[in-house]
Amino acid sequence: MLRNFCLLSLLILLFAACAEKKPATLFEELPAEKTGLSFQNTVTQSGENNVLNYPYYFNGGGVAVGDINNDGLPDIYFSGNQVPNKLYLNKGNFSFEDITEKAGVALSQGWKTGVTMADVNLDGWLDIYVCRSAMTDSALRKNQLFINQGDLTFKEMADTYGIADNAYATHAAFFDYDKDGDLDLFLLNHSIPKYAGFSKLLGNLKEQKSNSFGSKLYRNDNLKFTDVSQSAGLVNNVLSFGLGLAISDLNNDGWPDVYVSNDFNEEDYLYINNHDGTFKNVVKDATGHVSLFSMGSDIADINNDAQPDIITLDMLPESNERIKLSSGDDNYDKYNLLVRSGFHRQSMRNMLQLNNGDGTFSEIGQLAGISNTDWSWATLVEDFDGDGWKDVFISNGYEKDYTNMQFLKYTVDEQLKARQTGVQPRIDEILNNMPSIDVGNFFFRNNGNLTFTKKSSEWGITRNFKSNGAAYADFDNDGDPDLVINAMNQPAVLYKNTTAKSDSALFLKIDLRKQNLKRIVTGTKIYATASGHTQYAEVSPVRGFESCMEVPVTLGARGIAKFDSVRIVWPDSKTQLLTNVDPAKPLEPRYEDASGNYVYAPAPKPLFEKTALAEWKHEPVESNDFKRQLLLPKLYSYSGPRIATGDVNHDGLQDFYSCGPRKQSGALFIQTPDGTFKQQPEPAFQKDKDFQDEDAVFFDADNDGDADLYVVSGGYMSVDNDPLLQDRLYLNNGKGHFAKATGAVPSEAWAGACVVPFDLDGDKDTDLFVGSRLTPGQYPIIPSSMLLVNDGKGHFAEAIKEKASALQEAGMITSAAAADVNKDGKADLIVVGEWMPVKIFINNNGKLDDASSTWLAHPEQGWWNAVITDDFDGDGDLDAVVGNYGLNQQYNVSAEHPATLVYKNFNNDSQVDFFFCYYRDGVSYPYASRDEALGQVAFLKPRYPDYTSYARSTLASLFKPDEMKDTKTLTADNLASLYLENKNGHFEARPLPTEAQFSTLHALAAADVDGDGDKDLVVGGNDSYNRVRIGECDALTGLVLLNDGKGNFTPLSKPRSGLDIKGDTRGLVFIPTAKGLRLVAGVTGQPLQEYTVR
Repeated sequence: MLRNFCLLSLLILLFAACAEKKPATLFEELPAEKTGLSFQNTVTQSGENNVLNYPYYFNGGGVAVGDINNDGLPDIYFSGNQVPNKLYLNKGNFSFEDITEKAGVALSQGWKTGVTMADVNLDGWLDIYVCRSAMTDSALRKNQLFINQGDLTFKEMADTYGIADNAYATHAAFFDYDKDGDLDLFLLNHSIPKYAGFSKLLGNLKEQKSNSFGSKLYRNDNLKFTDVSQSAGLVNNVLSFGLGLAISDLNNDGWPDVYVSNDFNEEDYLYINNHDGTFKNVVKDATGHVSLFSMGSDIADINNDAQPDIITLDMLPESNERIKLSSGDDNYDKYNLLVRSGFHRQSMRNMLQLNNGDGTFSEIGQLAGISNTDWSWATLVEDFDGDGWKDVFISNGYEKDYTNMQFLKYTVDEQLKARQTGVQPRIDEILNNMPSIDVGNFFFRNNGNLTFTKKSSEWGITRNFKSNGAAYADFDNDGDPDLVINAMNQPAVLYKNTTAKSDSALFLKIDLRKQNLKRIVTGTKIYATASGHTQYAEVSPVRGFESCMEVPVTLGARGIAKFDSVRIVWPDSKTQLLTNVDPAKPLEPRYEDASGNYVYAPAPKPLFEKTALAEWKHEPVESNDFKRQLLLPKLYSYSGPRIATGDVNHDGLQDFYSCGPRKQSGALFIQTPDGTFKQQPEPAFQKDKDFQDEDAVFFDADNDGDADLYVVSGGYMSVDNDPLLQDRLYLNNGKGHFAKATGAVPSEAWAGACVVPFDLDGDKDTDLFVGSRLTPGQYPIIPSSMLLVNDGKGHFAEAIKEKASALQEAGMITSAAAADVNKDGKADLIVVGEWMPVKIFINNNGKLDDASSTWLAHPEQGWWNAVITDDFDGDGDLDAVVGNYGLNQQYNVSAEHPATLVYKNFNNDSQVDFFFCYYRDGVSYPYASRDEALGQVAFLKPRYPDYTSYARSTLASLFKPDEMKDTKTLTADNLASLYLENKNGHFEARPLPTEAQFSTLHALAAADVDGDGDKDLVVGGNDSYNRVRIGECDALTGLVLLNDGKGNFTPLSKPRSGLDIKGDTRGLVFIPTAKGLRLVAGVTGQPLQEYTVR
């Protein structure tokens, strides 16, 4: 018997050991039965009360967290749209008691939205402010202020305090904007559906004011609040649809600033505090673009540089199917009209505005990996795993997706049917046909390098439900931040953070309120440093969407035995420094211990100083290339001003020529002895103003000892055999004036891109390679490039077939560089372009052989824009830098998952058709929406009568096998800009720093700018004329990359560099002058810019 028992016990132990263990997750969802959180924001539609009449019907409610009874445990207050609000008292160990009725804060009437906890009267007890909206009865829209009586009861006193505002309110934040020691109120409001449509935007509605729609600022005057919105400079128009509110000192001057996220076409507002009771909206100056349908937001430091960054949410889905179901046609004319009518540039996706430290922001949400989270509401930026880097949580989902393209088609069909039959469709049937969005919430772990990795499932967020307001707090006082969510039509959700189970010292908790109950702590800043690494946090409870966080701050402390220092900067700038801080012990700083005022560091002396340059502005002719080819990725007509340098008048000083657009001649600038530049009119250039300059170079064409000028002509809007595509050679008369040479260059009609002078055949004169960009109106058909051999007298003959046949149709070339890469004394050629690999052509006794496969282990197929060569590692050979599309984009290409461009004449007409495809979830899909695809290829229309079927289609399923015959395919598997280090017979490729991947690189210049003897880089780029769905690529404003002499580049911050070159930079050149080394920049549609190296 004993033997059998032992055998059974052994089997049980073996079975337990072999059983698969459920892996631990960062978060654990706690059931309502345990927590007692039974609140459910139930929203129902009936009669005229529905999402068709009120688009914000299912926006959901908020949640506020704070310690209402000062027992050290954060309590929870939920807002319900149609149901009473609920207040839960934290009893410890994740057990909560519903005390709503006793507390008197149910607020059953009205449509409740955002909720905030703040000690409004500074009596040491947290009060509750509730926003209301929706109702036509203005009395039911009055916001409510519940003053804490100190005994778990509250008294409603909004009228007494003067803040029973009856606008359409979304949320509110209490903060001390004038630094007078009391809490003022910023009230976020929204407009009504009447003003949401495009047709309403082209009049004077930006100037039409409304007391019910625009956001408001209330100044606290001894607990009686005064509306100072107008005098404070707030925007107050009928187009304001405020959905997100975040407050932070964005420019690091010690005063709180405000960011407002606006839905629909009105842009967001970025209010900078002027220190005098007024604000200035600088969003257009500070950002290149913002979210289109901006929703929730947060401000926090995501890269630990002590500068607060901004995240705003939008509606761009993650999956291909959802993207297709939310995408119609790409209306560039509408977009352009909005911009010209005074609206900011906006795109439908989440935005991460990285603070540059100089009052500007670079938008890098796509590079960061957080841009696509579907219909999103709250974003919370907090270190949830204790590694010292702030992560990102995003709530999302929507009960009735009235923007779904299939649903919109259904409603149109119903309307047509009603016109034919005279029977109006039933509202309940329309509402029932609306789909819902259930895609799950998102957690992104901060990788510490400006990128994030999606960790939702790994961290325990696996269940899909519709989420709106959310807040984090340490509900069990174990040191880590937990998470509570106000869900739609289901019970609220509470997630316990399990990090502290593994190590209780993973977080440093700083409770600023405990020892300062009757003092303002909102706006306090914390700088915690360990081993040279500083974490920054600012106390600003209102974050996310309609929600409010608890005041205590938690900072990640994984691997940190002691913080070297923790500096506290109180809202009035009083400061204290704590040293040798143990993260295992919560900090409870006292304001009384602060001494002296914190002094903000002055801006560093920049490396570059902007200087004045003779006024000349590049003014391109407006064009919409999409009307010629529907699916173009961008407008190729806007090529921009490249710059050529040379001494044209033999005075030993470098002059320069800036390329001109069509209808505007290029401009010649002569350097004067005092180091300035003066524009010199040239009749020959003016006569050719109808040409579009693409590139130019000074060289001695006719061996007479002076600098002649070759100008490449191009332009997408040209026609076949257009004489305006003919390149031009201008001969120098020896005194710096030019005349156009006739018959010197072959007659041609290619849309050119670049020109490179070099001695191909070793005969001591200068030959030319001219790369062609594209075939006008027939993108992506590859044009022929030219190799022009000089006879020594300035006459050039085309010789590409004989001397470089592999180069003739190498691709849609954008840039090239001549360099003796193999050190044999002969100039070789590096060529790059769109949808092509980096090509290396070795000069073999006057012929150019394609040696790309020898010199590059991988072809590096990309969307290349620029190339430059120099000896960057100081080893005596020439290296290269190649500018690519960058990584701040949607496509995430790789060798396994390349982007492809498939093309042929599908319609059997006069124009080539093409489809751009890229991978989503391991499958390659066409980028085009259904409307765009059917507009491109007519015979697809009967195959895809609805959006749903198209949303699941790959290119292979779009076309039949016989229709795919004779198609051609271009690929791109690397979009990163690269440094190519010459390793004695081959190039070793490595990416440029992340900051150089923020946008497209089009311009590269090399010089020793810091005086250490090594060649540094300045890079520029951007693309502003993209498809609307692609949006602006504008995150680069001139980036300095300092070289350590070994080809390792370190980016210089904007305040340190001093460069602020906004827009599409196409030309960058260094020119030595009497006043130092100058950098001249050519930017599409802008005046030339000049900087001097200090």
